[in-house]
Amino acid sequence: MAHHKQTVPQQIMGLATSGMPGPIRQVVTARWVALLIVVAVPILIATGVVSLSWNGDRPGFTVNEHRAEQVEHEAEQEAIRAAQELRSLQDARRR
Repeated sequence: MAHHKQTVPQQIMGLATSGMPGPIRQVVTARWVALLIVVAVPILIATGVVSLSWNGDRPGFTVNEHRAEQVEHEAEQEAIRAAQELRSLQDARRR
């Protein structure tokens, strides 16, 4: 089996999961899963959807469902606005 060089997100997740069982580490250090976690978690924390707290030396995550609904609604509204703007630009080109 060929050994492939790990990406930075894979290395980060490898360090973060060093005490976990092997099968779990294999999943979270997979190329796309690690990238998704390294990108998505900071965004979720920054938007207030997820909060991070520490109990001794272990991190704990809490999901704010109300904030998640707000962010989802805002994203939907932004997608609608962007689609309308795109249609307007396309109509202007046709003229």
